[in-house]
Amino acid sequence: MTVYSVYEPGKEAPDIAVRADRLAFVKEGFSWPAFFLPALWLIYQRMWIELVVFVIACVALQWAFGLSDQGQALFGWASLALVVLFAFEANDLRTAALERRGYQLAGVASGRDRTDAERSFFRAWLPQQAKAARGVERGQERARDGEAAKPVTRGEAEEVIGLFPRP
Repeated sequence: MTVYSVYEPGKEAPDIAVRADRLAFVKEGFSWPAFFLPALWLIYQRMWIELVVFVIACVALQWAFGLSDQGQALFGWASLALVVLFAFEANDLRTAALERRGYQLAGVASGRDRTDAERSFFRAWLPQQAKAARGVERGQERARDGEAAKPVTRGEAEEVIGLFPRP
C-alpha cells in the first residue's frame, strides 16, 4: 500500500475539474527516480533551489576529496551516500517546495498504486467539493433575496462538556 499526500494550490480555480487537475500527489517514502537521476528529477519537479544546493554539494565533495585515485574512490562512495540520502528525502523536499509555492495539504490518499490512490481520494474529495459549492450557492441566493442568515443562539442547556451535555 502506497501513501500519497495531496496538495492543492492556494489560488481558487473557477471549475472543480480545473482544481482537480491542479492537485499534486506526493508519494511518501523512497523515490526511485530521484535515486537514479537526481538532477533530472529536480529539473522535472522544477525545484531550482534544491537543484543548486545538490550541484554545490556534489562540487564541494569533488573539491574536498581531490583528484587523486584514492580521492576519486572516496568521492564515489560519498556521492553514492549523498544520492541515497537525497532519494530518501526527495519527496519531503518536494512537499516543502510545493508549500513554498502556496500549495496547501488537501488530504491523504492510499492505494496499491497512484491510480488507485487517486481514485480513492477523488471518491471522497469530489462530494465534499460539491457540497461546499452548493453551500456557497445557497449563501449567494440568500444574499440576493435580501435575507440574512439568522444568528444561532445557544442556550445554557445546549452547552456540551466533552461528550455529554451539561446537567
